[in-house]
Amino acid sequence: MKAPNSSTGSAARSVLIHGSCVTRDAFALPGESGFQLVDYYARSSLASAFADHGLQGVETSTIPSPFQRRMVDRDLGKHFWRDLADVQADVIVVDLVDERYGLLVDDRSGVGTPSAELLRADGISPDLHRVVPGSIDFLMAWEAGRRRFMAEARAAGLADRIVVHQARWAERCADGTQFDYQASADANHLLEYMYGRLRQDLAPNQFVRVPAHLVVGDPDHRWGRSPVHYVEEYYRTFLDLLDRATASPRR
Repeated sequence: MKAPNSSTGSAARSVLIHGSCVTRDAFALPGESGFQLVDYYARSSLASAFADHGLQGVETSTIPSPFQRRMVDRDLGKHFWRDLADVQADVIVVDLVDERYGLLVDDRSGVGTPSAELLRADGISPDLHRVVPGSIDFLMAWEAGRRRFMAEARAAGLADRIVVHQARWAERCADGTQFDYQASADANHLLEYMYGRLRQDLAPNQFVRVPAHLVVGDPDHRWGRSPVHYVEEYYRTFLDLLDRATASPRR
C-alpha cells in the first residue's frame, strides 16, 4: 500500500470521499490545486455501505444519469467496503450528511440507501421496510456499520488517513431567508450524535469543523437552495482546515 503523502510542498494530496456534495463541492472550486479527488462514494449510509448485501431485484438501468446509476450500484453492491483494502488515497474524507435518507431493508436483510436516485430505479417493492433516520432501528444498523467500517479501516492500515468533515445543516440563507428550523435542528442533533460515536475511534485532529458563522446556505448555489448547499467561503475554509489536518503525519 502506498504511504500517505506527507509533503507540504506542491504535490497534491489524493482524496477519496465517502459522503455527499457538502464535501465534493469543495474540490470543484476554481483554483483548487492542493488536493486531487480520486474517488467519490455518494448517497450511501454507513449502515448500507457495510451491510452484508444489498436489496434484491433492483434494476438500475432505468436511472438516466451514468453517475447516479453508478452511485446507486456502488451502494447496493457494497463497493466501498469491498474496495477499502485497496484504497491508495492519502486522505479519506467522511461526512454523514446523506444519513438523512435513512434505509430500505428487504425481507432477506438486504439494505440500500433510499436516495432520490435509488427510488428512480425499477424493482423497488412497496413492501420494503423504510427505516427512518434517528429511529432505534436506524441507530442500531448505523452503529453496526460504523464498527465494521473502523475494523476494516484498521485492518487495511487506513484508520489514520480518515478525516471526518463535521458538516451541519444551515438554519439560514445568505439572502436572509430562513430554512425550516426544526428540520435543521433535528438533522444536526442526529449528526452530532453520530460524530460523537466516531470520536470513540479517531483522534481529535481527525475531525474538521467549519465555524458556525459560515454554515450559511447559498441562494445561488449550482445545485439550488438547500440547508446543505453552502456559501463559497464555507468550502474555502473547509479546504484550509483539511490542509492543516493532513499536511503532515498525524501519528
